Amino acid sequence: MTPQDDDARPDATEVDAAAEEPLRRLLEKLSAEHGFDFRDYKLGSLSRRIDARRSQVGVDTLDAYIRHLDRHPEEAAALFDTILINVTSFFRDPEAWEALRQEVVPELIQVAAETRTIRVWCAACSSGEEAYSVAIVLADAIGDRAHDFDIKIYGTDIDEDALASARQALYRLEQLKAVPAPPLERYFQRDGQLYRFRRDLRRWCIFGRHNLSQDAPLPHIDLLVCRNVLIYFKSDLQERLLGRFLYAIRPQGFLFLGKSESLLARSKLFTAVRPKWRLFQRTAEPVVRPEATAIRADHEATAASAAATARHLPERVATSGMIARIVEAAPLPLLLIDAADTVHFWNHAAALLYEMPANVALARKFRDLDISYRVEGMRARVEHAKASQAASRLDDVRFTKRSGEVLYLQVQILPIVDGGRTTAIVVSALDVTEQTRLSGDLARIAEQHAMASEELQSTNEELETTNEELQSTNEELETTNEELQSTNEELLTTIDEVQASHDQLATRTTELRRIELYHRSILQSMTDATVVLDREFKVTTWNEAAEQLWGLPAAQAVGRDFFALPLGPVIELMRNAIRTSDGELRVQGTVDVEFPLPSSGKKARMRLVRLGDDDDPVGVVGIVSSAWN
Repeated sequence: MTPQDDDARPDATEVDAAAEEPLRRLLEKLSAEHGFDFRDYKLGSLSRRIDARRSQVGVDTLDAYIRHLDRHPEEAAALFDTILINVTSFFRDPEAWEALRQEVVPELIQVAAETRTIRVWCAACSSGEEAYSVAIVLADAIGDRAHDFDIKIYGTDIDEDALASARQALYRLEQLKAVPAPPLERYFQRDGQLYRFRRDLRRWCIFGRHNLSQDAPLPHIDLLVCRNVLIYFKSDLQERLLGRFLYAIRPQGFLFLGKSESLLARSKLFTAVRPKWRLFQRTAEPVVRPEATAIRADHEATAASAAATARHLPERVATSGMIARIVEAAPLPLLLIDAADTVHFWNHAAALLYEMPANVALARKFRDLDISYRVEGMRARVEHAKASQAASRLDDVRFTKRSGEVLYLQVQILPIVDGGRTTAIVVSALDVTEQTRLSGDLARIAEQHAMASEELQSTNEELETTNEELQSTNEELETTNEELQSTNEELLTTIDEVQASHDQLATRTTELRRIELYHRSILQSMTDATVVLDREFKVTTWNEAAEQLWGLPAAQAVGRDFFALPLGPVIELMRNAIRTSDGELRVQGTVDVEFPLPSSGKKARMRLVRLGDDDDPVGVVGIVSSAWN
């Protein structure tokens, strides 16, 4: 979760003096009442975001806006959304991701070939694009061997709404514009108007709420991705976060920062893999930070008591045997160094811890003793205490004994000041190895519990989603089944109707055939030539007697215009008798026409009878009877 990129300007920490005090009061209010501590953010960035929200609600001053928050508690959520704007995308800075793919991922897979695990932490993951980008890069590199590894990608943020979006793994097409076409087809599936990240890779990713500045870091991380986040924090918080990252990343693990962040440029604990793209590798053992508050308090009290005793005793007493016996009997390793860097006291506990007898250490320069560099940072802190006259403490210092045993120490350095000048330095040490181990175990257990809870929650969410999808599918199937059943019933009804129509049609066809056969039998049995014309004077009937009379087969007559047949004079006589000048049917009732027979030349008579009523004639029947000759 990061503010907008336009806040990352050189003047991001500058705030008008008149606005600084109400701004700090507002930040204190947000921290105390809502649990969001922005006091370590750069004030310039915060001021611009808060002013933007203040302008939206129409409030002129910060004091008035604080009162507005008191009257409208729901405004705090809107303010947080304004400050914590998600600026993220898939494969942001593609060249940086290509460097990660080439320089880091192969080594992660090589190490995982033995451990069988890959653990990635995407801090401030926002809506999940960076976590899924890491999943795509790993999936491309591992290929078909993915089942050989236990891959966990922890995406954390302080914005619950952004995390909810990340868990959905649904993105619009414009959000995927940086994803090349082949990975887009392999790792995303169309879901309506959106695209869903592939479910088997989605199970690699676990999302949970985590505050970088307050919550314990996740341990044993192979790759920590925290891009374009640190630039919005003050330098003190940046240093604290670097210590947390140092604890989180395993030895030889990797840190991937944003291109605008140069926090590790001078660090001895990380080496640059690709400095341009802020890819670093962890070089030292992680520092474990125990929570042994009570033991440390006793340690500090003992060391302070020894220093106070040495401060108030006269110089001649300080060299006496009484002080030597006190120092020797102290249960904590104690040594006393004068202003000239000479060791004056070295008790038995110190001899056992540092593996150096007192007779070897006493009267020698502290800087000449190997303890001055075997305990990292001790010599520098001693010199600083001399110059500043201020006490200091080294927490969780890793100390390796000559046998190879590793201890963790808490070293207290107290200056003895007399007359405004530093006369001596008291150095005490407390072995907190067991507390460190227990704290580390507790942190791991807590982390495992948190991750197990997140995995369980993620699994439950997936099961709920699957159950909803199955329920929806079942409802759709039930609806489809009902529709099919209704359609089937309609089809059965239609079949019955078609069958009934078919039966009826078959009956009518049989009846028509019977009538046609009957009609044909009547016509063929008639000795009189019979001709039937329709209203357009086309021949529809031509019996055998007509064939014999005119010598024209029925096949050549039926369907033709009667007046176009080669029948001789009868054609013209028939035309005048049955057709008007307009081509309409003239016959009304019965009309007789005499005409010569083609064979003998004798006269014959054809009786013409109109078919149909007067208003709607359908044709005419002509009958030539031999009885009329």
